[in-house]
Amino acid sequence: MTIIDSTDLIGTIDRVRLGLFADALIKGGAGFPSASSVDVPGAWIDRVLAVRPDLETVIVSVIEMDGDPEQVLAQLQLEQRATFDSFAFAIAGAYLINPRIRKLLGYPAAIPESNPAYPDEAESYLEDGILDVVINRGPIYRPTPP
Repeated sequence: MTIIDSTDLIGTIDRVRLGLFADALIKGGAGFPSASSVDVPGAWIDRVLAVRPDLETVIVSVIEMDGDPEQVLAQLQLEQRATFDSFAFAIAGAYLINPRIRKLLGYPAAIPESNPAYPDEAESYLEDGILDVVINRGPIYRPTPP
């Protein structure tokens, strides 16, 4: 497992303030811990940002807003729904990837299953001509963006 250096990912985020905002969204209860008590503002938000670095600007902009986190989030939900949704997505994602939370939910994680093609499966696609356009076009390659 790769250790992620949080300073490379989120830089100047005030993790204490992020914890207050995370707890405003996920308070805990009914046997579930709050967001900050399972390190959402630490290691788990780092993991989210490792795969979705675009969410960093949203997180920073939200936690830099003045005021009580619950009031700020309520106002965002009404006035800037896209920002609220992105922030909530990041926090909820960080919470739900925590193994302790997955265990409490009874969801250990998805286990990849082998799903090989049947030996004669390709023939049905070749017989009816559905792939003729692709075959006639030939192979193409597009490099993925960095």
